[in-house]
Amino acid sequence: MRGGRVLMLLAIIILLVVLAAYLMLGGNEEPAQPEEGGPMQPGLSADMVFVVVAGQDISRGSIIPEQDGVVVSQMPRDLVIETMISGEDEEELKERVVGRRARMDIARGIFITEGMLTEEAGDLLGVGSDAAMAIEPGYTAITIPWTRISGVAYALRKGDQVDVLVSFLIVSVDADFQTVLPNETTALSALGGTPQLFGPHVTAPVYPGIEDPTRRIDGEYWPYGRVDIDPLLDLPVHVVPSESQRPRLVSQRLIENATVLEVGTFPLRDVMGHDVVILDTPEGEEPTTENVEESLPDIITLIVTPQDALALNWAVKAGADLVLTLRSPDDTTITDTSSITLQYLLDNYNITVPAKLPFALTPAINQPIVPFIDYKVNVEERGGE
Repeated sequence: MRGGRVLMLLAIIILLVVLAAYLMLGGNEEPAQPEEGGPMQPGLSADMVFVVVAGQDISRGSIIPEQDGVVVSQMPRDLVIETMISGEDEEELKERVVGRRARMDIARGIFITEGMLTEEAGDLLGVGSDAAMAIEPGYTAITIPWTRISGVAYALRKGDQVDVLVSFLIVSVDADFQTVLPNETTALSALGGTPQLFGPHVTAPVYPGIEDPTRRIDGEYWPYGRVDIDPLLDLPVHVVPSESQRPRLVSQRLIENATVLEVGTFPLRDVMGHDVVILDTPEGEEPTTENVEESLPDIITLIVTPQDALALNWAVKAGADLVLTLRSPDDTTITDTSSITLQYLLDNYNITVPAKLPFALTPAINQPIVPFIDYKVNVEERGGE
């Protein structure tokens, strides 16, 4: 939206040029007679009116000075905007402005409006940030973490359109306890209780083959499981899990067609008074110019709807994995996507479940071998980009 400011300034400059040409061409004409009964300043024609213009650069919060603070100029009546401070009494207009405070920075030559002035020092209006002007009404900006892998290898720039993918793990839990299944079970004692366990419906842990319920096996309690019928022996057996419940991975597109507002930290020169330099200094050492290096961005700010902002905030707080994908700048299509699970991949990508063979690889492969990625990028190797 910075271009909007430029267009507004150009419009004001053009207006001033037109006004100057009008005065130069019509300055020798006889002033029109005022309407009967209407006040009129000497030399002010009926189709002209006085407006107040800043005579110098006025900083936010400062008092409008009497000396050269404002200039009262003539302007065609039909070109005056309602918000301008205008009238037919030059001195009265100056009195309305001089001595009041500027609610914002006012550049020299800008028409002064009532919204730019205030009587109270505490009622000052900040000009705000350029970032806020880039956000359309009904949208908001939120910052999320990103890395070289989750951020399209740092290809993203301000103004890019992106989608946000989310992945997280799901486990089955007891609806009442909100604890991971399977539950541990205990035997129910007599309703009246026992001398050792008082009260009705008292429960105590049961461990197969162990007389002492508090006894542990190898430092742990006996595992809990279920009773099944062995198909070969046709006998009941106690089945226990060999490991804790495995979480189930799911991935889905969370946000569609968001706009990148900023990559990394916003510039802080206007706040700090100087550029903020991030130092790569070993702990306990003083920063020196030798260990100043380019800081790779670890956050990115997106423009999204308020509801999408809530979804992103939840995902970040829940520790979900977020990945950004880059869209074409001309791509405004809205598409539906399906959540990706192991079952979806098997059903839709022609993936075959490996058969159980009488031979296998050695050493055993317990997880995929992922190529090593060094997340620390040397700036000098990148040519100082």
